[in-house]
Amino acid sequence: MIQYFNEQEFLVAKKQKNRVFLTYLIFLVIYAVISMGMFLWFRTLPYRSEEITKVKIIHHAITVVFVIFSFIFLGIKYKRVKKYYLMNLNMITGLKETFTGSFFEYDESVQQKDGADFKALVFLEWNKYKGDFYERKVLVPFEKEFPEFTENQNVKYVTQGNVLYSYEILS
Repeated sequence: MIQYFNEQEFLVAKKQKNRVFLTYLIFLVIYAVISMGMFLWFRTLPYRSEEITKVKIIHHAITVVFVIFSFIFLGIKYKRVKKYYLMNLNMITGLKETFTGSFFEYDESVQQKDGADFKALVFLEWNKYKGDFYERKVLVPFEKEFPEFTENQNVKYVTQGNVLYSYEILS
């Protein structure tokens, strides 16, 4: 069997997730230091000083920018990186299923599963209960290249959660 997924991808995804989270923590610390500085500046001002309004406006503006940054960064970038990491973790620890099918076509359209982007390989498989062939889409991570198959080539493949793990060309 040809291993389509290797465990190095998991380690790379884990490093990427940790790096992105560490980047967010650095921005959080910077915000906390600025916020503490603004608080100390506010505390050192005399009662009813005209600079109190300026301190509050600056701090509120910085807080609004940080909150917007947090929603965008954690809601888009970190969430997508974490979903890709979890998909790779599932590829290592999840149950694997083996199927045999006849390769039909490549499907280049972007499909999402559990927050990660995929493209698909389409296989024709025999359904013993209905007595007919049906199309089965096996997902491939969008960043990776498709394996080289020719049309009507019989392939034995292993999937984890309908994501290609390994394959073997039979004929």
